[in-house]
Amino acid sequence: MFDALARERDTALLDEDELQQLISERLEDDPVFHLSNGRRARITVEVDDGKATLRGLVRTALDRRRADIIARALGAATVDNQLAVEERGEPRKKLRRVS
Repeated sequence: MFDALARERDTALLDEDELQQLISERLEDDPVFHLSNGRRARITVEVDDGKATLRGLVRTALDRRRADIIARALGAATVDNQLAVEERGEPRKKLRRVS
């Protein structure tokens, strides 16, 4: 019986591309992920061998943790959370273009 349940669970798992898409969509749709300037946080998601890597910028450490929890809840076996937390009170530096 246990083997039958394990096989059923394994067939129901998403492939890496589907999992990556699902996590990306959930993070994009979640209203929590807005920066202080009113724009949406840009979070990139990569999934490789069940490991989700999250990169980008979020408002708070709580938002960073929320993204981690969402990725795990949707099926990521592990999460490499490389999200940076927006620093408040400091103006963002302008990037210079190099010709």
